[in-house]
Amino acid sequence: MASSNDAGLTLRARDGLILVVDDTVANLQILADFLVDCGYRVLVAQEGEEALERAALALPDLILLDVMLPDTDGFDVCRRLKQQSATCDIPVVFMTALVEVEHKLMGFAAGGIDYVTKPLQLAEVLARIDTHMRLRWLQKQLEDKNAELQRSHDELECRVAERTAELSEANRCLRLEIEERRQAEERLARNVTALQEAEQNLRELAARQHTAREEERKHIARELHDELGQFLTALRMSVSLLRVRFGQDNPALTEHAKSMTQLVDRNIQVVRNVAASLRPAALDMGIQPALEWLVDEFRRHAGSAATLLVVEDNIVLDDDSQTAIFRIVQESLTNVARHAEASDVTVTLDSDDAYCQVTVQDDGVGFDPGQVGKSSLGLVGMRERVLMVGGAIDIDSARGRGTTVVVRVPLGAPSAHEAQAQPD
Repeated sequence: MASSNDAGLTLRARDGLILVVDDTVANLQILADFLVDCGYRVLVAQEGEEALERAALALPDLILLDVMLPDTDGFDVCRRLKQQSATCDIPVVFMTALVEVEHKLMGFAAGGIDYVTKPLQLAEVLARIDTHMRLRWLQKQLEDKNAELQRSHDELECRVAERTAELSEANRCLRLEIEERRQAEERLARNVTALQEAEQNLRELAARQHTAREEERKHIARELHDELGQFLTALRMSVSLLRVRFGQDNPALTEHAKSMTQLVDRNIQVVRNVAASLRPAALDMGIQPALEWLVDEFRRHAGSAATLLVVEDNIVLDDDSQTAIFRIVQESLTNVARHAEASDVTVTLDSDDAYCQVTVQDDGVGFDPGQVGKSSLGLVGMRERVLMVGGAIDIDSARGRGTTVVVRVPLGAPSAHEAQAQPD
């Protein structure tokens, strides 16, 4: 029994326009009446030149083309159709009494996608037409969705650019305010209270910025995964079903459906990659799965050995603390990949009664924290992140003996805004 989805495809497909080309009036009349009764709109032509003119003018959705015509042969008409940009994508199905393999190969070489043999069996003709019209409709749907995906991608890039501009402006304002506060400190050396209030305001602003950015990433990632991901998956299933049901006796249809499936798979992977780069799904499952995903990604992309040691499992953290740890470990592994030249990295997850502790240790070239710490925005950002959730970070490194980063976050961590009230 045909599914409701197949029925919907058939209804859409039979809204199409078909051009029937045959020099026999009786054949034209029978076939045109039959297709009209089935719901299609039909144009007819008896000669090759007439068929070319009508195809260019009406742009039908499919052409039934007789091989033997009075002024030329159908193979030449098909080749000329494929040479014109306006008609090159119109599928052509040959009608022929020539059953030799060489004639069939000539038809496919000329650009045809299928053929039916004379005398025509109307049920077979309708089945083949329905199949190719469904395929053409699905292809148009895929092209529309690809265009929609590109628009979404462009919109996402625009939003990221806007966010980047906002953050850059905020950073510029922060640096300006810090400079103003430094000058005020020089003028008013004893005004420590005012400086502490300024630092507290800056941290609150940074906390709001981090929170807003993470929420925006989460929202965009879920929209991509839930909406586009589900639609592309449904589209792939429909194409696979079409290939299974109608492709056994139609190699051209099988090959076309295979190409469409590959295209859908590539788009699904693009959606997954974009969503994962914004916010990995593992982060919603807890800190341990998130770190497992992060270590696995580092191992695959950085080319270095990486191990996650879980001393204490079943650690439960609030979302702010969990996100802070994840981003700090992500920044640490990024620094290892870019600068450390390490061959082995170990990430350790542990906890005691009050704190969750994560350690990132590598055997790379190391660095001097005293020289780099104040000038590295990455290290400054890691310290700010952990301070927002009331935690602490310790970075131990020296040239030639690798780097160890230790992050400690309270298991009952305060909110991001409450954490700002705590002294450094």
